[in-house]
Amino acid sequence: MTQKEFRQILRECIQEYIDNFDRFDSDPQLRINPLSLDVELVNGADMREEIEDSDEAIEDAAAAQGMENQDASDYQAKQNPDFYPVKKLLQASGNTDVPSETAIERIVVNYIK
Repeated sequence: MTQKEFRQILRECIQEYIDNFDRFDSDPQLRINPLSLDVELVNGADMREEIEDSDEAIEDAAAAQGMENQDASDYQAKQNPDFYPVKKLLQASGNTDVPSETAIERIVVNYIK
């Protein structure tokens, strides 16, 4: 995926929140899988639940012994999503909000050099 494509995906997700803000709780998040670069707009409650599940999976893998389980644990840790608060990715424009290009760019360079 190119920076341009990833940037557009982020813009579209943020715009989805702007267009449908009433469908989300008070802490909407962008969920990004660091390996696949899949991006999803989720509620803050979903984020907290997913973090708990990821922590539990890593702890379970760490409790098992052997190199094969270590590899599985490492893979699981790399799959753990990153979360970004959507409200910090907004910029005021007149009477509405728009996706902040500066905030989007900071995310893009974290994943694609």
